Amino acid sequence: MTETATLDRLAGMAGILAEYLDLERVRHRAPPETKRALLDAMGLDGDPAMRLAELEVETRRPIPRALAVQAATDAELSFPGWVLRLESGESHAGHGPLPPLPLGLHTLEVADAEALLIAAPPQAPSPAETAARRRPWGLTAALYGLHSQRRDARLGDYVHLAEAAEWLTPLGADFLGLNPVHALGAASDAISPYSPSHRGFLNTLHIAVDGVAPHAPAAGELVDYAVRADKDRALRQRFAAFRDETGDFAAFRHRRGRALEDFALFEALSERYGEDWRAWPAGLGAPDAPDARRFAAENATAVAYHAWLQWLADAQLGAAQVRARAAGMSMGLYTDMAVGVRAGGAEVWANPDVFAHGVSLGAPPDHFNPHGQTWGLAPLSPLGLARAGYAPFVETVRAVLRHAGLARIDHVLGLARCFWVPETGEAPGAYVRYPLELLLAIVRLEATRLGCVVVGEDLGNVPEGLRDKLDAARLFGCTVMQFERDAAEALKSPHTHRANTLASFGTHDTPTLKGWWEERDIDWRLAFGQFDAGAAAAERAGRARDRARLMQLLAEEDLWPAEPAPESLTTPLAAALHALLARSAAELVAVQLDDALGVLDQPNFPGTIEEHPNWRRRCPQALERLADDPNLRRVAAAVAHERAGTEPAGRRIVPTAR
Repeated sequence: MTETATLDRLAGMAGILAEYLDLERVRHRAPPETKRALLDAMGLDGDPAMRLAELEVETRRPIPRALAVQAATDAELSFPGWVLRLESGESHAGHGPLPPLPLGLHTLEVADAEALLIAAPPQAPSPAETAARRRPWGLTAALYGLHSQRRDARLGDYVHLAEAAEWLTPLGADFLGLNPVHALGAASDAISPYSPSHRGFLNTLHIAVDGVAPHAPAAGELVDYAVRADKDRALRQRFAAFRDETGDFAAFRHRRGRALEDFALFEALSERYGEDWRAWPAGLGAPDAPDARRFAAENATAVAYHAWLQWLADAQLGAAQVRARAAGMSMGLYTDMAVGVRAGGAEVWANPDVFAHGVSLGAPPDHFNPHGQTWGLAPLSPLGLARAGYAPFVETVRAVLRHAGLARIDHVLGLARCFWVPETGEAPGAYVRYPLELLLAIVRLEATRLGCVVVGEDLGNVPEGLRDKLDAARLFGCTVMQFERDAAEALKSPHTHRANTLASFGTHDTPTLKGWWEERDIDWRLAFGQFDAGAAAAERAGRARDRARLMQLLAEEDLWPAEPAPESLTTPLAAALHALLARSAAELVAVQLDDALGVLDQPNFPGTIEEHPNWRRRCPQALERLADDPNLRRVAAAVAHERAGTEPAGRRIVPTAR
C-alpha cells in the first residue's frame, strides 16, 4: 500500500470524511495536510502504517465498543456465549440470542471484550405526552437579562427564572426557554453561554443569594457581571457557616461521584493557577496527576466549596422547574445544550483522551461567512468517546435534560458529523464522522427516562438523510421563519413549515423581529465593516421584498389589510406577525421575549467580540411588570389564540417570596 493510500485508509477509519458538498453544492476534498492535522488531533500521529495497524486490531474485537438495541423487544443480537450485566446490577449469561432488555445502559461481555449496550425506546417523548395538549407554544428569554424589583437586579438568577415562569404562565405559555446554563469557570471572565468550561455542571453565577444588594436598581440597558465578586463573597460566608444537617449535600456529592469531584478540583485549581489548565505547572495536567491529588488533599475545603455551589445551583434550577410546572406551565423549562466546550476548561482537563486537541469546531465557508467559522471549542474525539464508553456524552445529556420538559441540542448536525478546523491555520478544515445511531439512542433513552421533549438545531449544511433519522427518533428540528425560503427565495407561508419542528421568527444569533423589520442588523453590519455600501444596499432591497412578502401573507390570512409595509414595526403589526407564525404547521412554536416586548437589538451579533454588547442586554421590563406589558400581552394573546383556538383563560399567579 502506498503512503498516500495508507494515509487515506487511516483517515477513513478514524472518521475523517474525504469530501463534502457545501451549501452551494460545490465539492471539497480534504487534502493530505488536513488529514494529518486531524489525525494528530485524535492522537493518531506518527507513522500512519503503525496507527492503521492499531485501528485494524480494533476492528477485530469480538464485539464493537458500543451497540444500540430497541428496549423491551428481541435484540436481534446473537453470540456463541455472552454475559450481560444490567444497569440494575443483575447479571445473566447465555448462548445465542440476547433476551429483550429493559431501558438502560447495560454492559455486554463476549469473549473477554466488553461493550456498552444501549437499550433505548424507538422515539423520544412527544409534546402531547409532556404538555398533555396539541400544538404547545412558549417564550424564550435570556436568563442573564431577567431582573426583579424586589431582589438584586444586576444579573438574572435561577429564582428570577422561576418567577418569570410564574408571571408568564397566565399568558398561555407552555414552556419558558433559556440560554445554556453550563459552568463557565470560577476563574474565567467568559460570559458567552455557548463557550462553557463544562457542560455537565451549572453556571454558579446564576445562584440567587440572599443579602447581596437586594434592592440594587436596574441601571441602564446592560447587565452587570461585576456582581460575581459580591456573590462569591456572600456565598463563601454562607459556606463557612454551613452544616449539612440533613445530609442532602453529602447525598448529592455521592450521587454525582467522581465527575463532580474532578470538576470541583478543577475550579479550586483554576482559582490558584488560572482558568486555562494548559498553562498550569507540570504535574497538574489531569485529575489523577500526583500534584493534583496532593492539592485536592491539602485544599479539601476549597474543593468542597465548589461542589457545594453545584448543589445550590442544581437545587435552584430544579426548584424553578417545579415552580413553573406548579404554576400551570405544562412543559416548564426549555433548556439548551451548547455544541462544545473551551479547550482550556474543566471538561477537557477531566477527560483529555475524549477530546481532540489542536483543532476547533467550526463551519465551512458559505455565503454568510465566506472565510468559514472557527468557534474556539474542542471537539469530542469519536475514538476517545468510544473508548470512554460514551460516559461523558451521557452525563452531558442528563445534565441538560434533568430539570426540563423541553431541551434543545445546539448544532444537532454534530451527532452525525462535525467540521474540525486546525488551529495552526496551515490547512483547511474537514468533516469528521460520529456514531449517529449510538448518540441518538442515548438521547432517546435519557429523554424518555426524564420525560423531556428534544429539539435539535438542524440549521446549516445538513447531511443527507439526517432529518429523516431525527424525525424517526422524534427529535424536533428548527424552523426559523426569516430563513424559510421557496425556490424563488421568497419567504414561505408558515403552512408549509415542516411539522416535526419548533418554529420561531429568529434565534439569539439573528435580528429581533423589530430589528429585522427596521434593518437594524444591516446598519450594524455596515458599521462593523461586514458589509460595504453596495452589499448593504442589496441587503436592504432584499429586506424590502421580504417585508412586502410578509404583508402579502398577512393579507392572505386575513390578519392585516392589504397595504404597503410600514417602515416601523408597530405593536399591532408585531402581534399580527406572531399570529402568522403561530399558524405554522410546526408542532411547537417559540416566541422570543425580546420580540414580544419590541426590543430592537439582538442578544448576540455573530462575528463580533468587543464591537457589540453580546450576552449583556437586560430585559426591558422587570419581572413584576411583564404580565402587564401591553406589547407582550397582545402578542401572547394572538399566539395563544392561534395555537389553541381561543384566548388563554389562565389565572394570574403572583410569585411567592423566597
